[in-house]
Amino acid sequence: MEHTIRHTTDWTYSTIASWLGVTIACLYYTNSQMLLIAQIPVHLMILAVLWFVIKRPNDHVNTVSITYFLLLVSLMQLSSTTLVFIHLIMFTAIFSAHFSPIKMTFSVIAILAVYTTTNFERWQGDIPWITLIVWAFFCMMNWFVSRKIIQSLNIHYQSRQNYKELKATQSMMNAMSAEQERLNLSRELHDTLGHKLTALSINLDFAKRKATPELEETLSLCHSLSQELLEEVRDIVSNQRAEASLLKTSLEQVFSATPQLKCHLNLADNLSSLNQDDSLCVIRFCQEMISNTLKHTQATDISFDIYLQPQDDDGKKIIKNTIITTAVHNQSEKIIPKSGNGLMGLKERMILINGEFKQEIRENRLINKISFPIKKITHRAVIS
Repeated sequence: MEHTIRHTTDWTYSTIASWLGVTIACLYYTNSQMLLIAQIPVHLMILAVLWFVIKRPNDHVNTVSITYFLLLVSLMQLSSTTLVFIHLIMFTAIFSAHFSPIKMTFSVIAILAVYTTTNFERWQGDIPWITLIVWAFFCMMNWFVSRKIIQSLNIHYQSRQNYKELKATQSMMNAMSAEQERLNLSRELHDTLGHKLTALSINLDFAKRKATPELEETLSLCHSLSQELLEEVRDIVSNQRAEASLLKTSLEQVFSATPQLKCHLNLADNLSSLNQDDSLCVIRFCQEMISNTLKHTQATDISFDIYLQPQDDDGKKIIKNTIITTAVHNQSEKIIPKSGNGLMGLKERMILINGEFKQEIRENRLINKISFPIKKITHRAVIS
């Protein structure tokens, strides 16, 4: 296979319309009722092949092309009209992305040769070379144009995917920036304003105890106001710390910007305060899995499970928190795919942080998994 069809353009109506036109013409120009009856199952099998190609254009290409070729040859034995060559035009369009010029030229010549052999007696030796050459030229032109159209659609599709991934990454970075601003604000409130308000409250309480009766009421009011203000600062810090986790927020933004793939997230509750660096590792893994699924499969769903797993450190009693992230899509797989640049980069990133990337086939499902030790979990600070 030379190229993979990645665009999502729907050719259903045009393909069925072309098939219907050829079928009606072939049945109309049939020479006998027996041949008419014999054509019907061939036309239906061709429709089944075309439907399979529309829905799964990159699967079993060689088998499907040979089947279509043989059905077209069979149809030529049952019909004499040259309109069967519309199927040949459809053949060149459907497999334009997968067949090289030599392979497609051979297929066109082979089908024309079969048609010539089948109708040689009817022509009484006077072969309509001009008609055959015109059909051959038209088929090869159709192959060339269809190939360019598919390449253009693939480029447009990939550009759209890249744009949406870029928007998702931008949203993720904005979420990370907002999260960092909230943490900085809560720290500043806690470390500066919070401590000073606590000191003020203590001093006012002390002054109230030493004050004259005339000043005691005023100092009591000031002390109460300082306590209320301190409580409000505590609430602000707690609310800032209690925002939705950076990891969950960023992943939801990535998923919402992902077209034609439904993403499911199962995130453990104890990861709501995962630090920024570890969150970024998980997000990059999820992005790579989504990108590979869109590029190399026809899957419609992908599930991510993210959780913490306590793990013994080389048999010692020391326990380290290890984050486990798995990705599974809903397309059946029998072999582990060859690693490309993205997966190689993912493996290298895991090695740098003492982590691991694994792929395995389990119950005809490809399971991608990363695991790495967490640096730390940011705990919520409160003003005491």
